[in-house]
Amino acid sequence: MTVSSPLPGKPTSILFNAVTEPETQRTYVVFGTRRGGTSMVAGAVRALGLDLGNVGGRRNNEDPQFQNHSMDDMRGAIERRNAKRDVWGWKFPAAASYLPALFSSIRNPYFIVVYRDPVAAALSQANKDQRARQRTPRIALHECNSNVNTNTGFILATDRPCLLVSHERAIADTGVLIDELADFLTLERPGDSLRSRMLDYLAPGHYKSFSDFFAGEDNKPS
Repeated sequence: MTVSSPLPGKPTSILFNAVTEPETQRTYVVFGTRRGGTSMVAGAVRALGLDLGNVGGRRNNEDPQFQNHSMDDMRGAIERRNAKRDVWGWKFPAAASYLPALFSSIRNPYFIVVYRDPVAAALSQANKDQRARQRTPRIALHECNSNVNTNTGFILATDRPCLLVSHERAIADTGVLIDELADFLTLERPGDSLRSRMLDYLAPGHYKSFSDFFAGEDNKPS
């Protein structure tokens, strides 16, 4: 997990609880806040080769098996995934709400936590939700701030490796983000062709279809 050579540009993340010898069997969980950049980061780890499960065509890169299911259902999903792969993961923005209860069932967990300016996240969340729920920016900001506090409390309490990603820095220097994620996943940093497609896919603006950029590359062996 040690960076092999200096990274150009400014760091986009902070690493807590680094390990010198990563386990051969590992489970990665990507979380943060709603509208907080987790879909972008999850797409990046998928492109690097991490299996995030039954994402299908979902542009948010989420496996429904880890969305607000019962603890027993998610433990069953973990057992099935462990049997198939040594290294895998999932993404769910609000995962910190259930991770303490699920923690003992996760095999050698590694956490990727995305932080975004709470005002920007709240504005994006309120804009999306107003059409369906009439949610105000005030309520969205309260929820976002509460989620950030929950995430930070979880990070500070665990002794497992955590990569804390700044959404703002990540979109400003996406190439550095890509290399930091590859190092945390203990995967090779991408070559020019894959890196170019990743930069196009990760460019801010809107949700993109993973298969439009990485046809035939999803769920590569980890």
